[in-house]
Amino acid sequence: MKSTRNKPYTYALILPGILLYVAFFLVPSLFGGVLSFANVDRFSFSAIRFAGWTNFINVLTDDYLSAAIRNSFIFAFSTTLLKVGIGMALAVFLNRKLRTKNYLRTVAFLPAVLSTVAVGVFFTSALHPTTGMINRFLYAVGLDALAQDWLTNPHLAIYSLVGIETWKWSGFTMAILLAGLQSISHDYYECADIEGASGWQKFRSITFPLVLPYFNNALIVNLIGGLKVFDLVQAVTQGGPGSATEVFGTLVFKSFGSGRFGEGAAASILLSLIVIAITLPTWKLISRKEVEL
Repeated sequence: MKSTRNKPYTYALILPGILLYVAFFLVPSLFGGVLSFANVDRFSFSAIRFAGWTNFINVLTDDYLSAAIRNSFIFAFSTTLLKVGIGMALAVFLNRKLRTKNYLRTVAFLPAVLSTVAVGVFFTSALHPTTGMINRFLYAVGLDALAQDWLTNPHLAIYSLVGIETWKWSGFTMAILLAGLQSISHDYYECADIEGASGWQKFRSITFPLVLPYFNNALIVNLIGGLKVFDLVQAVTQGGPGSATEVFGTLVFKSFGSGRFGEGAAASILLSLIVIAITLPTWKLISRKEVEL
């Protein structure tokens, strides 16, 4: 059969993808890299002045940087642990033969399709210390001691955001893991039943090893999303009170918003390097333990 590798239509098919990649990823990345080493008063080539490492130094010496790094790590690792744990539990439960499993799957996944801004507005109201429905409910049932200043307490605000993020995206993680569970042949479980294996033994020896590639993907997706979080924090607390919920995303936003474009680009590059430095080794470590079906 004659090879079609050099046919003109072969290149015509891949050319749009290459152009889109260059236009929407490569060019902005290169421009951001150039911007991080420049002082810019306005977006004009004549206004760009080389600044060396000044922008990176300013970012690294920013008073809010340590808080942003700490909060980003707390948020990323806490939400990843909770979303993957809850998602796995939901996936295992809803992979069973239940009459209402399709309905329950829809209910669990529904928060993931809601607008983050809408979710933020709702929880800003629900978590209000005096008029919020959560505290009012706790007062109504006599659990006054559990009522808190959920979003105004500097020591509690970041964990309130963790709870909101977990509620919103656990169903999405469930969907990823559920796809992995449904790819496992029932023959493995039938053999385990013959051997008299318990439910925990089947999960440890069959379910988890075979679903590990999906688990790895879910873990990395949630970890990246947690480190890059911006929309939820901006919608609920805007980084406050003080710097209690400041994250890298809000730091970049405030840099650009105040006209410090070079510092914003430098902070974006630092965030990208942090994400790569954490997620790539994690992915490689887990992928080594994956088994093929």
